[in-house]
Amino acid sequence: MYKIVIFVSTILFSCKLFAVEQGYSLDISFAKFRQVEGQSHFQVLDCSNTDLAWDDLPEIRVQNFTVTSDEHKVTLNELPEGRYCLRFFQDLNGNSLLDVSSSSIPKEPVGFSNNPNLMMGLPSPENSVFELTSSKSIKINVNYKKRR
Repeated sequence: MYKIVIFVSTILFSCKLFAVEQGYSLDISFAKFRQVEGQSHFQVLDCSNTDLAWDDLPEIRVQNFTVTSDEHKVTLNELPEGRYCLRFFQDLNGNSLLDVSSSSIPKEPVGFSNNPNLMMGLPSPENSVFELTSSKSIKINVNYKKRR
């Protein structure tokens, strides 16, 4: 009887671990594309240390999609619990890089999780952090360079 209890406990514990390892889903909606063209690139980054610069944050997922309408939806599955940031840009000139001015103002449409203000240039990762403790949906607004 003791062996059966140990066996069942082991099975239940293993199932619990397997369920946690499956992670959570993140539904991302990219909204307000003005130009329905080009590729969009986005990164989900580990933002457990927001003291790091954007380019130093560990990548969790990287994905591209072709802009075919004014809104695009993506679902990422099996993300572990954690603190994340998302950044994205629409590549209008096809060079696979986000083009910025000398004052760090993006020349191409961009977006960040939490939709921070871009008046002073690119936001810090700290302004874009979100907690993933269960499956969730987020909306990223496409931002354009302001005309002077």
